[in-house]
Amino acid sequence: MTATIATENINLNKTITLQQEMLTPLGYSPSLYLGLNVSAQNLIKASLIQSTNDAAFSLTYFLESGKFLNLMNQKAKELGMINTVFYDPHGLSPTNNSTASDLTKLLTYIYKNHPEILTITKDNNFWLPDQSGRLLRFKNVNNFYDFPEFIGGKTGYIPEAKQTIAGIFIINGKPKAVVLLYSNNRQNDILSILNPIKSAVASQ
Repeated sequence: MTATIATENINLNKTITLQQEMLTPLGYSPSLYLGLNVSAQNLIKASLIQSTNDAAFSLTYFLESGKFLNLMNQKAKELGMINTVFYDPHGLSPTNNSTASDLTKLLTYIYKNHPEILTITKDNNFWLPDQSGRLLRFKNVNNFYDFPEFIGGKTGYIPEAKQTIAGIFIINGKPKAVVLLYSNNRQNDILSILNPIKSAVASQ
């Protein structure tokens, strides 16, 4: 949702200078440092590829105070995500709430209207220089970014929610939303969903 709101409401070529208050959430990258002038597009990439929470938080500063979060919750209502509420842009608060059904609605909207967001989540070749000028790669933390069936999506984790993923996979030749919540082993659980379907198709 953070990437969606940023894409729809910010000139992604516009830059912002990172301040200390933008760098407070957990999820630090040495390529995002105090005083850096960075584009909204690169903050979206950092937040989606490496789940860099300070990048997601920094995106909110492109809009007036409080507006970004209001737009997130407004968009949820527009999409019929009736059981969803956002309290932050990075997902660290356990008070954020959603359901598999609601997240499927969001995935469907992104797939139809902003497929470039899904494409970013498959990228494992995004680099930015650190404070010394040395290029550092933002490692893709999504277990599925290189799966041929994976169109795109986002993983997450906090202790209260355990391992999660909301993604779109090609199943039986068609794109399908797959949402997994409260998992102890995200990769095994997703494979337990995908592999029987692939085996059934192969045996036909």
